[in-house]
Amino acid sequence: MKTIITLVFFGLAISQFSANAQSLNIEEVENSIKPDGKYAILASNRRIFESSVRNGENFRTKFTDSEFQIVVVGPIVKELAEDESLIPFVEKCKTNGVKIVLCQVAMAHLGVKKEDLHPYIQTTVGAYQYMFGLQENGFRTLMP
Repeated sequence: MKTIITLVFFGLAISQFSANAQSLNIEEVENSIKPDGKYAILASNRRIFESSVRNGENFRTKFTDSEFQIVVVGPIVKELAEDESLIPFVEKCKTNGVKIVLCQVAMAHLGVKKEDLHPYIQTTVGAYQYMFGLQENGFRTLMP
């Protein structure tokens, strides 16, 4: 009997939690972003990088006390070193205080040197280690 009562109690508790989470509308979810929040996205290609820059710009414009970082790994690392059409994206990050951090492992694999990069771009030994460190320091992270 105790087992049944316990199961019923937990079942009701879980169903109540699910109902609350599902009752939020889209605007309520979007407005739940903290104005001083810390956010980071892992960008592994040009499409994700450009989208991350636009999102970072929007976040920092709307939430001036927030932090936003783009951690870069994969082929986009080489593109950032060689493709001048990406310079305006880096400049937008600089203007809006969006940090760009490139993976040194990817740089080595792709033959990219620090001096090949825009001066605003920073580097980290490893992108995944850096992302885990951001999580440990309270950042909400996305790794699409």
